Amino acid sequence: MASKFGIFTILSKHFDTATYGVYSLQATTITIAIFILGFDFYNYTIRDILINKAETSSKVFTSASLYGITYLLFVVGGYFLFNSIDYFSEYTFLLILICITEHLNQEIYRLLLAFRKVLVANLLLFIRVAGWTLFVLFEIYILKVNVSINDVLVTWTWFNVITLLITAILFWKKLWDSLKEIHFKKNWLIKGLRISIIFYVATIFLKIIEYSNRYIVEGILGESAAGIFSFYSNFAMVIGIYVSTIVVSYELPELIESSNSENFTGKLKNFKKLLMLHSLVASITVIIFIFPVLMWQGKESFISYWPIIILFTFGMYLMNISLVYHSYLYIKHKEKKLLEIVVISGIFNVMITYVLCHFYGLYGAAVAFLLTAILMFFLRRKAAINKF
Repeated sequence: MASKFGIFTILSKHFDTATYGVYSLQATTITIAIFILGFDFYNYTIRDILINKAETSSKVFTSASLYGITYLLFVVGGYFLFNSIDYFSEYTFLLILICITEHLNQEIYRLLLAFRKVLVANLLLFIRVAGWTLFVLFEIYILKVNVSINDVLVTWTWFNVITLLITAILFWKKLWDSLKEIHFKKNWLIKGLRISIIFYVATIFLKIIEYSNRYIVEGILGESAAGIFSFYSNFAMVIGIYVSTIVVSYELPELIESSNSENFTGKLKNFKKLLMLHSLVASITVIIFIFPVLMWQGKESFISYWPIIILFTFGMYLMNISLVYHSYLYIKHKEKKLLEIVVISGIFNVMITYVLCHFYGLYGAAVAFLLTAILMFFLRRKAAINKF
């Protein structure tokens, strides 16, 4: 978490504002692509594995087969997409490779969490994320290298590949033993795709809420403004990363498994308390640390917009608290309600961001994010409040 926060902070100082804006948009596109690649099939896979543990190896194999097909399609689609964008075109190959390896590593991470191998999962996550970010920082501050966007992307790619190799070494025996019993589950896959398509559309709209404002800002105000906006957005998103790592990754699998037991309500209430506590701690920490970071960064163009972090932090806090309602609806198979909520919120977000950004600039875009977070919180709460 610290390294991911650090790399965006360091690069905001190392790059000029426009270059940082381009890098932020590339990183954002990679994040969005990760969610698009897997059709959100993991939502169905993990829930099904946790509740019904029969033929687990075959389910994982079938999921991997689906991902292999999507990777092939993405190579073709990604080539034409990235080549058509001027500030992406020279990095097309690296961007495609990062998207695929990031997604594969993330799917492995989710499976390890589902199998209660939380420590191993997070150690691999640490190698993958902290590895490349710390190496870039080492180049900048120890080796005194003038790091470019290409250097950052190459390092990112290598550490993704290294993590996959380490994973293969750690689990090769289990994977080898499983080969004797696996088979392709066609009917299971078809059923899963029917359910996952709802999650998939919902995730796309959720990513629209989280990231579309950066593209809107770039389109209206330019790359430099996008860099400033992305800096504060990334800073605030540390709250979500922290809560996901410390609370959700540990609590959600157990919550899913207890969904049909008598103590489910108690566990749900405890989950809510943990979300509120850790979201508050993370929010306060972000607000405290933003000021020394801005002073160290020393860029007036960033410092002059510091109130944006307040708007982002409050919005992220509300979105994290609403995860308890989202999780309840997910566990209870209320996929259509989840889809309805994010579609409404996503459409609202794009419209209000465009209007407020056009008239009020970066502050307008930040207010639009907060208003979207408030809307999503109340929609999720309304859908689940009478259930527990």
